Amino acid sequence: MDNELIITAAFLGAGLLACVFIPGLLVVWDRVIDHMEDRDNN
Repeated sequence: MDNELIITAAFLGAGLLACVFIPGLLVVWDRVIDHMEDRDNN
């Protein structure tokens, strides 16, 4: 029973982390690309 609880908690934690981390990563990546394009234009 304890094992199942730990596995469930791990999956929930990983899911929540992904929901926060992935959009943040996309925003950062988007800003990096914009910055690189600005540098190329100047």
